[in-house]
Amino acid sequence: MPSSLTVGSFAYDASIMRHSQQAAVAVAAALLISAFAGCGGGGSSGGGGGAVVPPATTPAPTPTASPTPPGSSTQTVYTDAGTVYGETGEWTPTEGDTASGGQGQAVDGITCDPTMSNNYHIHAWLGLYVNGNPVALPMGVGMDNPGPPGSGSPSYPGFVDAATCFYHIHVHDQSGIVHVEDPDPNNVPITGSLYTLQNLFDEWGITVNANQFGPFTGPVRVFTSGQVYRGDDASNNFITDASDLTYWGNDANTVPLYSHEVIDIEVGPTWPTSLPNVSFYLEY
Repeated sequence: MPSSLTVGSFAYDASIMRHSQQAAVAVAAALLISAFAGCGGGGSSGGGGGAVVPPATTPAPTPTASPTPPGSSTQTVYTDAGTVYGETGEWTPTEGDTASGGQGQAVDGITCDPTMSNNYHIHAWLGLYVNGNPVALPMGVGMDNPGPPGSGSPSYPGFVDAATCFYHIHVHDQSGIVHVEDPDPNNVPITGSLYTLQNLFDEWGITVNANQFGPFTGPVRVFTSGQVYRGDDASNNFITDASDLTYWGNDANTVPLYSHEVIDIEVGPTWPTSLPNVSFYLEY
């Protein structure tokens, strides 16, 4: 092949062509090596191109331990009729159910009756704490058209005992006591449980979940004294001790109601440093 040739007006030198071809091949090879290296294919320890390295993964979070109950205080809440425990005036309405509540219609299959049955009659206690401070429950929850406090017979100041009708779960005063008075057609023994807190919340017409209790929002945690019958604890003067509390979870709806059960619901992020003992009526 001649060392140069002329095509039209352009002259090409053969040696230059050969060097250009060799340079092009070298550049292409360099590009291929760079591409494979960028894909993790040029590892020095693996022969034959190496394995593709997967992206780094985020480690799974460490499970959070269940919170321990706040310490037991030396305080005992005495729940005589008309007692107030906690800040008042925090609810709308201040007495009775909300507009979303029962309003006399059956709720969860629970009827609103003109009188309260004594066939199955127990008391539980519900304490509510918002950012560490106790908030009193409103009077007349679980009643349709509750009358003014002290209008029943016998009359107790601060105690609603008159209404158009009463659901089988209701609240007479602001002591925290929840009354369960049911005709009990299935003859459930007094040591058993007929309802959960969700039945009360549904009658009341409030939303309760892991981040809300009615109008109060924030992380929720629930402590209970254990799902057992405590109504015959006369040896302890019918007092349920705060030292019995254990962590239930953050869903208050599922807590069953037992005689002399103590249930404390806390809405954070600030928590109470201690919780009280509760003294129940000697009658029930």
